[in-house]
Amino acid sequence: MQISFWVMTAARQTKRIRKQFFHSILAQDISWFDSCGIGELNTRMTDDINKINDGIGDKIALLFQNMSTFSIGLVIGLAKGWKLTLVTLSTSPLIIASAAMFSRIVISLSSKELNAYSKAGAVAEEVLSSIRTVIAFGAQEKEIQRYTQNLKDAKDVGIKKAIASKLSLGAVYFFMNGTYGLAFWYGTFLILSGEPDYTIGTVLAVFFSVIHSSYCIGAAAPNFESFAIARGAAFNIFHIIDKKPTIDNFSTTGCKLECIEGTVEFKNVSFSYPSRPSVKILKGLSLKIKSGETVALVGPSGSGKSTAVQLLQRLYDPDDGFITVDGKDIRTLNVQHYREHFGVVSQEPVLFGTTINNNIKYGRDSVTDEDIENAAKEANAYDFIMEFPKKFNTLVGEKGAQMSGGQKQRIAIARALIRNPKILILDEATSALDTESESVVQAALEKKKW
Repeated sequence: MQISFWVMTAARQTKRIRKQFFHSILAQDISWFDSCGIGELNTRMTDDINKINDGIGDKIALLFQNMSTFSIGLVIGLAKGWKLTLVTLSTSPLIIASAAMFSRIVISLSSKELNAYSKAGAVAEEVLSSIRTVIAFGAQEKEIQRYTQNLKDAKDVGIKKAIASKLSLGAVYFFMNGTYGLAFWYGTFLILSGEPDYTIGTVLAVFFSVIHSSYCIGAAAPNFESFAIARGAAFNIFHIIDKKPTIDNFSTTGCKLECIEGTVEFKNVSFSYPSRPSVKILKGLSLKIKSGETVALVGPSGSGKSTAVQLLQRLYDPDDGFITVDGKDIRTLNVQHYREHFGVVSQEPVLFGTTINNNIKYGRDSVTDEDIENAAKEANAYDFIMEFPKKFNTLVGEKGAQMSGGQKQRIAIARALIRNPKILILDEATSALDTESESVVQAALEKKKW
């Protein structure tokens, strides 16, 4: 019964940890993701939290049970014969010290092992998500070697951890067996020396009480390994949970403009990516775009066009200067409310592994089927959607794998248009369209009133 309750408690706590971990990840700013592998995060969310669950479940119940038995046996031993009990317990500090010392080693090695496995998981996820490219270039063997190298690192650390944990267990049982010998020797000595109140029966009663207590300490030793592994995993998990983002995506602070007209101004903006601080992408950019205007940013690759767009969305904050919308510094605005007024279509649109209907509706939940169809028509996506047997209920596949590049682009445009955004950002959004489709979409965008 007690184990069942502990397992239920562990399951609830694990659920809360997963939720907080996922919430914390989504709250982080984009600069954090630039230096953190997505596959590694996914591995931590599954494997590391499972390790925590293993450490806070039934093993805690067993630990309490063993400690209770140890305490009761100790009390009985002291009541029956305190001299023999104290001598027998003299090895307990050695048992505890050896367990504590090896526990620290196992915690450190467990953290390194989990890091290695998370890197291997990141490689596997990256390869599987780009499997067409891997096969096209015949890079299967290369990726196997890359994955195997990360597994080798994990294996090397795992061997060290196994040696440390088994040495710990061996040390515990070594001192326990030494306790048995010490108890027999001193008990015999007390009987032969004619010590009052020490008969064979008393010595045996004390012996079995204290030895059983010592056995409970030994039985609890394997649980300490699970606690050590869970502690190492928890360090990585709670390091992310406790991390405070520079731009909190869930922040409730900041001004919420009742109505945004859409006048944008960059004032002497300079910026370099946090992952490459020595490379200046923008240097003193000043630009004003009035509401209703259509402005194209033109320049060679790497000149900062997409960077300016990301700064406008406040995915990053500029190093110098500032950006205003309707005269308000965007850093003073509520992030979530501010981004609700944007419609964004990137050069490489991302679709979710669900239906076309849900992908378009992702732009705004409170829409009707008629609104979805109108957005699809405006994006010149309606005709090809209706050719599918399931029409708007057609699954697009993972990341839109079942759609062509042009089809994905038009669905993404429909997703942006359905928001009726005050500011529409097209980052080379029509690059994957043929000339005819591009002209239709451009005409629809020009007719729409922003």
